[in-house]
Amino acid sequence: MDNQIQLMRERGERLRQAARTIGITHAAKAAGVPYTTLRDYMNGGEMKFSSVAALARVCGVSLDWLAYGVGTPPASSSPLGSDAPPRGGHQAVIPWLDNRDEGLRISRTWLEKTFQQDGTSLRLLTVTGDAMSPTLREDDLLIVDTSHQHVQGGGLYALAIEDAILIRRLERRLGGGLRALADNERYPAQEVSAEEASQINVIGEIVWSGGSPHG
Repeated sequence: MDNQIQLMRERGERLRQAARTIGITHAAKAAGVPYTTLRDYMNGGEMKFSSVAALARVCGVSLDWLAYGVGTPPASSSPLGSDAPPRGGHQAVIPWLDNRDEGLRISRTWLEKTFQQDGTSLRLLTVTGDAMSPTLREDDLLIVDTSHQHVQGGGLYALAIEDAILIRRLERRLGGGLRALADNERYPAQEVSAEEASQINVIGEIVWSGGSPHG
């Protein structure tokens, strides 16, 4: 049993090494593996073969190396797919909202061109639940601009509600109230009075999800 535990830990470390070459968050998204599952794998958890095969492919390593350490380890870096922010050159790091693990390393040129800012107010977040489906799906990666906490007109926002974070479309109403909308029709729209709106903790506006900025 001890040998099996050691084998899983070593496999997890190889996976961590491979995933870091393209960014752990991107590796999870590109392979179709939830971030939390990838994190469990890297910490020595039991791995599903189909997920390991997909991770080996997107990280550019052989399945033999990832599973058994046989063959050539990954290079220090590898190009990201076209659906993720490019890396290289002068880099910036967007941290997680909850400061988990490492952030997302991206090209500073892409950052400034896409958001017209230095990125200090940007944070990473993943989607939980199906309220915003089909626009946003479980474990989709989001970038939140925490400097946009005042709702003007309408937009997609991250809200802190008790111990949870919700994503909703917010529309400013006459009189100072808000209308909160989910894209999944199973969730009814909610009318929020001006008094209630003043108590809502708006984390920030969602400015990017997956492949392209929101308009």
